[in-house]
Amino acid sequence: MKNNEDIRTGFHSIENIISFNPFKIKKIFLPSLRDDERIENLIELANKNNISFEISKKLKKEPQAIIKKEKNLDLKDLKKFIDENKNKEFSILILDNILDPRNLGACIRSAAVLEVDAIIINKHQCAPLNDIAHNVSAGGAEIVNIFHVSNLVNCVKYLKDFGIQIFGLSEHAIDTYTDYSFTNSCAIIMGSEEFGLRKKTIENCDKLIKLNTNKNFKSFNVSVATGIILSELSRQRKC
Repeated sequence: MKNNEDIRTGFHSIENIISFNPFKIKKIFLPSLRDDERIENLIELANKNNISFEISKKLKKEPQAIIKKEKNLDLKDLKKFIDENKNKEFSILILDNILDPRNLGACIRSAAVLEVDAIIINKHQCAPLNDIAHNVSAGGAEIVNIFHVSNLVNCVKYLKDFGIQIFGLSEHAIDTYTDYSFTNSCAIIMGSEEFGLRKKTIENCDKLIKLNTNKNFKSFNVSVATGIILSELSRQRKC
């Protein structure tokens, strides 16, 4: 494998990349021991998109794809993206301190399913977007616009100046998420699995909101919490 290439593994991941960004795939490798409908469907997708494939004896169950490696988008790219879509009501997911790459991948997957416009990752305070995160995202990381920023506070201030409301999720918040409208441009910030939002992040949120009122057991897994809040955002915008 060359330095400008990455590997993606699994049917979900490869099928989603073909559906949304087939140009990213250079070649697909199929497990030699499988001869079923799922493999046939993947071959059909590859043929329709003129993607070459090869049978591999090294693979047992899941296919793999070689994809083109792209540079990480940064704050400069984010500003350009927002400026080019200034008339849009943005929905943005901000991941401030997600330490488990599996949770990172699951959050990205939910964002892709629920059609979030952009994900912002605080790159010095989050798990890397590695093979584990990519595989768990099931192709979502190749679909959603993902921006890596070095200074999240400055990024949040920029979003606020642009008129994007900032909601931070915290189990210690007074207000519940169902009390608010998410139909205008907004960003949702998710904090770490164990400690939640950092103090500096909290200070720059417009509103802190929580997901439930259970006094005895308050917290969801961060990826589950992300799915819940983004589902509400999506529901409100489709009403």
